[in-house]
Amino acid sequence: MQIAPEIQTVASNLSIGQHKKQCPECQDSRSKNRRDKPLSIMVDGTGVKYRCHHCGTEGGWVHDNDDFDFDLSTASEPIKLDANNNANAAPAALKYLQARQIKDEVIHKYTILGMRRFNGKTVPSVGFPYREGGVVNAVKWRAADGSKGFSQENVCEDFYNLDSYVDGNDILICEGEMDACAWLSCDLPENLTVLSIPNGAPATVRDGKIDPADDNKFRYIWRAERQLATAPRVILNCDNDGPGGALQREIVRRIGSTKTWVVNLDDHKDANEALIKEGTNYLENQLDKSRIMPIIGVYTVDDIYDSVMDLYENGQIKGASTGFTALDQFMQVPLGMLTVVTGLPASGKSDLIDQICVNLAKSHNWKTVFCSFEKTVDYHYAQIAQKIVDRPFFADGGTQRMSLEQVSHAKDMMRENFVFMNNRGGGSTDIDSILMKASECVMRYGTRILVIDPYNYIDMGKSNRETDAISQMLTKVQQFAKNHDSHVFFIAHPAKLSNDRRNGKVVVTGLDISGSHTWFSKADIGLTVWRHPTDEEPPEAHVWKARWTWIGKNGSCPLHYDRTSGRWHTFGPAFDDYDWDF
Repeated sequence: MQIAPEIQTVASNLSIGQHKKQCPECQDSRSKNRRDKPLSIMVDGTGVKYRCHHCGTEGGWVHDNDDFDFDLSTASEPIKLDANNNANAAPAALKYLQARQIKDEVIHKYTILGMRRFNGKTVPSVGFPYREGGVVNAVKWRAADGSKGFSQENVCEDFYNLDSYVDGNDILICEGEMDACAWLSCDLPENLTVLSIPNGAPATVRDGKIDPADDNKFRYIWRAERQLATAPRVILNCDNDGPGGALQREIVRRIGSTKTWVVNLDDHKDANEALIKEGTNYLENQLDKSRIMPIIGVYTVDDIYDSVMDLYENGQIKGASTGFTALDQFMQVPLGMLTVVTGLPASGKSDLIDQICVNLAKSHNWKTVFCSFEKTVDYHYAQIAQKIVDRPFFADGGTQRMSLEQVSHAKDMMRENFVFMNNRGGGSTDIDSILMKASECVMRYGTRILVIDPYNYIDMGKSNRETDAISQMLTKVQQFAKNHDSHVFFIAHPAKLSNDRRNGKVVVTGLDISGSHTWFSKADIGLTVWRHPTDEEPPEAHVWKARWTWIGKNGSCPLHYDRTSGRWHTFGPAFDDYDWDF
């Protein structure tokens, strides 16, 4: 199947988004309504999808990926299968699957066969039905004539074959329906359910990070939250390439590594290729040899060798920028680590962390979940909105407050990047409950930053000495950060003032925090915010600990704080480090 060159030409000049154009395939042949634009073209970071609602021409292409999902509809209504969707109607489709070594019983149970139209040509095709409660609510179609035509009926929101899951079964997750059928053609344990993700790796995952626009492509994970929770093991079999590796890491990050296993297929790209070249015995043996993801803090040589070679060839990867060039020379924001933040009351420590989270959303598309005990969610929203649009939220006279349009502008940015825990309405405030909610946010929203503010609101229980309880709490927080490849900002008030008085300033450190010197020892990065009560001097950020030189060093720098808008900047004439047009 050849993509119509005229359509490629039209799409090449389009920006990301949905477009309506005249169809070059049928425009000249139409006797009526020749000015209509029936060709729907969707352009995104993954590739291009198109369909003409007049002549039925449909298809698309992707960038550096053979798998392609074409959304024909956004409905999720039951699909009535055509009676002609069978082997007799499409014998070529049956031969296509048999050539891929898919067993007849698997073909009969997990696929449908028929004729589908791609790019104006009707060809034998294989359909993969998505069922919920036994009812087909979506079908993904694949041309079986050797071309790369893909289409789908309705939106595939869940894992393929999720409807067959039995509580207590192990789960094997593949990157494509054909790979799932390859595994299902093997002699598998009765307590194993094979699933496939409904779409390939989003483009930004291939680069190691998730764009907010791509986050909904992972909704199949949190829609299967119950099944993933009840499964004793989750075994991953993503494609053996760069995108597949990045996808695997993101899935592990979202569901956690404690019960996640990985199948190694040697040099084979995927399970279906391995089945064709090696047979079912090979897949069954590799499944038996699947290994659990490394225990946090415990690694074999095989677990770390790839990382060692990457370190040798590329050097140590630094954390993300704070958004302040002056502060970056003293600290980064590395994933998998803990920053302890302190400072005197009303010094702006919470507010500065809010600003850093806004900066991370702008520069890295990192999402934040806030667990803030001292602020209502709506007031916290207002504070962050000020940092986005650089206008006061409230009408305080003098300075023009933000417009309704700017409030909406902030809403759009915050919808994609921030979620809030409401801890003022009751409920558990122990660290286990907080981290459980944070883990759910990682699964559902893809958050990478957790802010806990402040420590003294957390219920520590009465069974342990405060020093021991704090040590255990911080250990759990560190484990969360490592397990979910996230960064945690933990804000804690000092219990006493330090004797370090420089130029009349009182600069507290981790040794001054209430309860235990453990705050100092367990922190990967330690940060203190100092601000003059009357702004006679610029506020300062003091880094009093950086566990490793590649994430920072001890030192301090001035910052600029705008009391009107609540925005923080690098100190100096040029306040902004980047364009703030979200």
